[in-house]
Amino acid sequence: MSFFNRLKRFGMTASHDRSGYRDYQMQIGRYYLEHFVKPYATGKTILDIGCGEGGVLTAFQQEGYQCTGIEYSEKRVDYARANSAAPIKFLSGDIQAFSSQEKYDIILMLDVIEHLENKLPALKNIKQMQSEDGIIIISFPPFRSPFGGHQQVMSSFLKYIPYLQLLPEFLYRWALEKIERNNVASHLHNYKTGITMQQFENLGHQAGLEIIKKLRYFVRPRQALRFNVKVRPVRLGFLAEYFSTGVTYIVK
Repeated sequence: MSFFNRLKRFGMTASHDRSGYRDYQMQIGRYYLEHFVKPYATGKTILDIGCGEGGVLTAFQQEGYQCTGIEYSEKRVDYARANSAAPIKFLSGDIQAFSSQEKYDIILMLDVIEHLENKLPALKNIKQMQSEDGIIIISFPPFRSPFGGHQQVMSSFLKYIPYLQLLPEFLYRWALEKIERNNVASHLHNYKTGITMQQFENLGHQAGLEIIKKLRYFVRPRQALRFNVKVRPVRLGFLAEYFSTGVTYIVK
């Protein structure tokens, strides 16, 4: 893949090509299935929080898993239902206020927690739905990482500027209003809800969750799949907050 073709994929979202993005979700699902679920999980029921177009669950359903997805956007739920196999169950809901008596052997929350305002209630709700021997897999870009503010989805040249989200809020707001101009409220939301690894670990402890595996990446799995490069871990102590483009936690 040429450099320019790779660059076109930078900041790709479902709004650019919904079908293509769903295929990309399926690749992510296969990666997590092979590298995180099969080595650590024993059961076959799975809940994907923030399931989007349903691609991740499709990858699991094809391997015989019983799949349920929760998604905040009703439009994305409608698309997932229309383009996924009938056995997959899709629910419209907000994990910050969602409760269920169902128990799941695997719970995924991939690149979701950094968008939530009420993270601790969400983690407690997830713990409640975890089966006795189940695992929870949570991934996100740490807020202090190069693109921890999700600025790669912006439409202006700001999308290419790393660490932009570390500006003071008044400067960040000015850049959004004067340069970016599109979806200002959404970008400010990401700025205010971003989370560091240390903050997540503190919240996990408060929620009664036990971290059994932590993987920090210089090139994280979804980037490797998007740009056709290798996954690369990183080990830099406290500097990992600034140089890890993503982290994945496996929690019991």
